[in-house]
Amino acid sequence: MEYLEKIKALSPKRKKENLILLLVLLVVLLISINYIFGDSKQENDEVVKEEISSEKVKDNNIENRICEVLSNISGVSEVSLVINYSDSGEDEVVYETKEEYLENGNVSSVERNVAYNEENGDKTAIVSIKNTPKVEGVIMVARGVESAELKQKIANSLANLLGIASYKVQVFEK
Repeated sequence: MEYLEKIKALSPKRKKENLILLLVLLVVLLISINYIFGDSKQENDEVVKEEISSEKVKDNNIENRICEVLSNISGVSEVSLVINYSDSGEDEVVYETKEEYLENGNVSSVERNVAYNEENGDKTAIVSIKNTPKVEGVIMVARGVESAELKQKIANSLANLLGIASYKVQVFEK
């Protein structure tokens, strides 16, 4: 009881200082809680970034496969290919949403986390839409493509394969 009486006896200026101190402590507490529990979201984002970078490896595999096929054309060898994309074609992942409601029915907080499948200890994000990157152009360099007719045939086949106009494909002799 004595403690409460001492608090009441404080001057109004002292009460303001205590209130400011309390607010500062609450802000520090909220920031530290966010830092502690915010770590898991960064890990989720890092897994998604790793999956996107694996898509870039697949793009290189496509270029390598096309080079291999073009090398099988009679007289064509040492094929190099670059495919230019206008966007990364990032996949849209599924999010788990958790909402907390107040007694009056209003939403008090919403939490969104990436949804994962877990197989053999490996976590992979659940993808709802797989967006393929949009091809903007192709440059191919190879030995044995001196004739204009062969260049045109290769350009048309690459355009058809990648779904772009043939004027966006350039074929050069090494």
